[in-house]
Amino acid sequence: MGKPNDPKYQKKVIRAAFNLLEAKSGPILEDFPDVIPVKHGRMGYALPVDLVTKVSEIGDVDQLLEEVEAEVSSLRSAYVSAKAFRGRTTVGASEMPIKELPNFIAAFVKGQKPNSPRKGVTAIPQLKLVVEDLNAYYTEARMYEDNIDDFEILGKWFWEESKAGKLILALEAVSLESEDKVLRQIVEMSLITPRFWSEGPLPGTSASGW
Repeated sequence: MGKPNDPKYQKKVIRAAFNLLEAKSGPILEDFPDVIPVKHGRMGYALPVDLVTKVSEIGDVDQLLEEVEAEVSSLRSAYVSAKAFRGRTTVGASEMPIKELPNFIAAFVKGQKPNSPRKGVTAIPQLKLVVEDLNAYYTEARMYEDNIDDFEILGKWFWEESKAGKLILALEAVSLESEDKVLRQIVEMSLITPRFWSEGPLPGTSASGW
């Protein structure tokens, strides 16, 4: 909906969309006339093709989990402030407490399949929502704390530098070797890691998400 943290500009985009309802015939598809302003870079992020974690490189999952939990705790103040400032949050799709998100992901990395805490949502669909919530938590906290509106910078920080990104890349590696067809499929379709717009399919996948 336009530039992050800019309600005035976002309303401009929404009004332009509503103006399409005044067209005398349809359907209608029209480009927004402005280039969305960002300080530097792009409005999106894709993992570098060569940034692939191998199962043999994962190491001690419990130690990694502790590091992620510490990271989550360190971001709490910024996240709370960000939520109060915006009056909303995109975190919550999984309906799980934020502090429980890393452990749910880590269980899959260990080869387990934890029970979903939600009625009517099985473990793997819940996993996707958990990953989305953890990513959103980090992103909203960092956007507020450092006043960043560049999703390429945010993506690089989360996926290439944070411990949470490292945990999810480990999840990707384990999932690709899993006997669970659904788990493999959501990874190959870039529903866990942002590889859809990379220059080629992830090595070892069927490229079904391309």
